[in-house]
This record gives sequence, C-alpha cells and structure tokens, in this order.
Amino acid sequence: MKPKETWATELKNGIFGGLTPMIDPFDKTKFYISDGWGSSYPSMKLRQLSFEDGKELKTASIKNSVRCLYFNPDKRNIFAVTDNKIFLINKIDFSIIKKFEKGIQKYSDYISSNDKDTLLLMNYNADFLFVYNYETEKGLKKKVKTCRGIYKESENTYLLFCPKAGSIQQYDLQTNKLKEILQTAIFYKAHKSKSDKFYLHLGKLIEATSNTHEKIEPLNQIDIYSKSDLTNKSELKFDFHFDQFIVSENEETLYLIHNNKYWVYSLLKQKIEEEIILDEKVRIAQLFDEQKAFISYEYDKPDKITYWKF
Repeated sequence: MKPKETWATELKNGIFGGLTPMIDPFDKTKFYISDGWGSSYPSMKLRQLSFEDGKELKTASIKNSVRCLYFNPDKRNIFAVTDNKIFLINKIDFSIIKKFEKGIQKYSDYISSNDKDTLLLMNYNADFLFVYNYETEKGLKKKVKTCRGIYKESENTYLLFCPKAGSIQQYDLQTNKLKEILQTAIFYKAHKSKSDKFYLHLGKLIEATSNTHEKIEPLNQIDIYSKSDLTNKSELKFDFHFDQFIVSENEETLYLIHNNKYWVYSLLKQKIEEEIILDEKVRIAQLFDEQKAFISYEYDKPDKITYWKF
C-alpha cells in the first residue's frame, strides 16, 4: 500500500544528527525530536510534537543535541542526555529541574535507570558501562566493550548488548557484576521484544585505517533468539541492504529500512509482503508500527519533516 503524506512541518533547526524521533511511551499522541547538526548551539532544543498535525507543543532549551531520553515511570520527568550533560526535565511543563555536569561520562547513546537514584549509560563505541548516581553525582565504570542497547529486567538486573564482542551480558547493579548469557556473532544493532526474544542485525567489523575509525557495517541478516531457550536460533537472510529494522509490537511484522526504502516482512509467513521506494532525496527518520506511519526528511532539507501513513 502506497504511503500517504498526512502533514509536513518546517522546524527551526534540522533533525539530522539529533535524537531519532521517539514516541512518548505514556502518551502515544506525541513524539520527541532534538535539533541536530548544523544548528547553532544557543538555539538547540528538545522538542515535543503532535502526531496529529506536527505542531510543536513544548520545548526545552538544551543548547546541544540530545543523544537519548529516559522517561521516568512516574510519567512526570524525563532524563535528556547530551554530549556532556544530563538534564532532568519536568514532562508537564518542560521546565529544567536540574542539570548534571559533575562526574558524568560524555557521549552516551543508551540509557536505563533503577528509577530511584541511578542511571546506566553507554556509548555505542566505548568499552565501558557508566553507572551514575544522580543523588551523589558520582559514577563508576564497568568494562564491557561497546553497546547497542540497555534493557531493564528488574530494579537490579539489566541486559547489555555488546555488538563488537558478540555478546549479551547481564549486569547486576547491586553487586556490580557481569554475567554473559549468550555468545553471538558480531552484530550491528539489537532489539529485545516484550516476549523476551533477541533480534540481532548481524554485522562485520571493519578495521581502522590511518584516516578512518574502526566500525561495524551491517550485513543482510537478522538472527532471532528466545531467552527461554537460547540454543534455539532462527536466521533471516535477505538479498538487499538495510541499516534499520523495527519489530512490530505483536512480533508479526519486521520493517527493514534503508534511506528512502522500506520493506515489510511477515514473520508469520516468512516472506517480504511489500517494498516501498520513495523519492531518492527522502530519508526515513523513524517508523512507528502502532501508528502505521513514519517520519521522513529530505537529506538537503533536514529542517522539514513529513509524516506519512501507510
């Protein structure tokens, strides 16, 4: 089914290089973006927009790009992480309650929390888990080797996805100990579903050169593990390139995305059901399965975003 443009809005700054558009987990009518590359620091904000019409509802002046967000279960506060600061924001009026600068690790891309006094933070390319007590404003590092996700299991246990090591680790906050629960191939990105399945988009390690950094490039394969039986692995191999994937809430559909294209794969029927190709200038920023919609921008106009229904 061809997607239909529902609305378009022009922002004060572009979103490329900022926070990937993120749905509000407690109010599915709203989503969040942050200003990205090319924006002047004094003007950079975290922005809350409406899914209905794209109107900007609230903003918080961050003066940097937001890398990741954490929504407190109290539904009142948000932690917003920038390159070198952490902001505690009142979700009701978007006022900044507190700004943390002391003792934090820079450049965190993934965040979780025990919802009491501690944040867990990791950079996608760093070798450490950073455990930050925001009451005392002190932190400690735990060596783990790269990250593509932190998933909370309980107040004290967290799953860490370590792509370069090809490993899923369980971290105990109370004892500060790690336990590997699964050794895998090197992967590019990861997702843990509510049914406790692990979706790993496999990758290959590209060594650093004199003028490039070491990196992981995506392969055309997703491996799926069930936590209840980690010996049971299924492999999905595709004959096209993709660098993003979204798993539907009911785990019946997989969306595979690359630039201006996306494919709809039925996990039940085990086949591609649809391929959508947009204008070559379009870049898909985020796809929302529940809304049956996605947000895009044009690579030469990252300050204009468009909302499509499919």
